[in-house]
Amino acid sequence: MSELDGFWRWKLATESNEEHILDSTHRRETCRKLGSILRGWQAYRPFGSIACLKILQDSLATICDAYNEIRSYSLLQFDSVPIEPLELIWHELGRVKEEGGKRNKHGRYYIVSLSKHLMFLWGQTLAFDSRVRTHIPLSYRVPRNSRWSFEEWKSVMGHFEEDLKANPEIVDAFKKESLKRYGTDSMVPYGRFLDIYYH
Repeated sequence: MSELDGFWRWKLATESNEEHILDSTHRRETCRKLGSILRGWQAYRPFGSIACLKILQDSLATICDAYNEIRSYSLLQFDSVPIEPLELIWHELGRVKEEGGKRNKHGRYYIVSLSKHLMFLWGQTLAFDSRVRTHIPLSYRVPRNSRWSFEEWKSVMGHFEEDLKANPEIVDAFKKESLKRYGTDSMVPYGRFLDIYYH
């Protein structure tokens, strides 16, 4: 939790209307921070951290503009997030753990690796590890396998958006938690908080 909190505080302090953590000024530091944390979480097995981090560096450069398009949307606005940049991010982060760093021709990627990267960068998705997946209600129709398609992930995220909108008291609680942890509720990491809840 402390690593996630530290990264999110750094992200909030770094980003503005003009700058963000994947722009040319900050991308190298973002990759270094992500790589260091996720290597410790053994997120790059079995391919090894050096190979995966090289691919990650390339992927972060590729998604720079796409990230800039989606970064201001929260989970409460998930149905309004532009699909094209979101799908590009899906494939680019997904290929980090593919052999040779190639896109999967079926678009199915290891959800934990992909969503952990995106949880740090954007804060709006859960990491969906096996423990979290088993605790999410059956009505969400969460795939139980480790590889997900973009459409499957989008469907599950849509369920979370609907439930948050239907429960303003939870939204208020997350805003208060964000204010307490990060000193602001301007960009609440809903996915990160939900991940903790379902863990």
